[in-house]
Amino acid sequence: MINQRNLFLIILSLALMILTACSSKTVSQTGQSGDQSLDRIKSAGVINVGIEGAYPPFNYYNDKNELVGFDVDIANAIGDKLGVKVNFVVTPWDAIIAGLLSEKYDTIVSSMGITEERMQKVDFSKPYYHTGAQLFVPNDSPITDPTKIEGLKIGASIGTTFESKAKELKVDLVTYKNDMLTFQDLVNNRIQGVITDKAVGSSVIKEKSYPFKAIGGLLYEEEAAFTLRKENNALKDALNKALEEIQSDGTYEKISKTWFGNDIR
Repeated sequence: MINQRNLFLIILSLALMILTACSSKTVSQTGQSGDQSLDRIKSAGVINVGIEGAYPPFNYYNDKNELVGFDVDIANAIGDKLGVKVNFVVTPWDAIIAGLLSEKYDTIVSSMGITEERMQKVDFSKPYYHTGAQLFVPNDSPITDPTKIEGLKIGASIGTTFESKAKELKVDLVTYKNDMLTFQDLVNNRIQGVITDKAVGSSVIKEKSYPFKAIGGLLYEEEAAFTLRKENNALKDALNKALEEIQSDGTYEKISKTWFGNDIR
């Protein structure tokens, strides 16, 4: 027969067990302790990175069919700091956030600009470079002001901030899967101009010897960052720390000067 003292001890033990379980659950659900993103990556020795692969000089395939570019080098440098190998998962731009949310990769390193709209779905690291949007037109174009292009047929990559800016300027918008296709249509006179990143446009024009030029100043400035799922706080902290390290030890500057001739941070 259980006496009152033993019954009290049994009840006390059960209460402590329940309290401990509830506390553990709370930490797991609300604290960083429940975020296994970084532990899983380090355990596997691999970080999967979503990237477009069609955005020179940031990320693209060269004539040897090798994935190269500023984003590629930065991602590999970050992987070195984390002590893991980088596995690039090439994904079309219009599906790249969906791929992240469905856990096809751990982060996106593909020149994604930080916007309020995107922040409703995903999270961002600290910016890893600053850039801006530029209007490019044929050398003989009568266009002189990038903000006065209402009604003109202008191309931009779908799902980008460039597309949003083109809509804001009330152009006759034509969207494309990537910038390479956009510039090809400008070559064929199907559109009158292209809105894209200033470095990307300049790189394409130089590489292809296109008879195009930039018009006016930047349409807007933009910060690009690593993109993550909202719950992956431990991974975000690790990426931010690794970014600070490559920016302080000279690695970032070396990569940036290789691709642009200057530091674009």
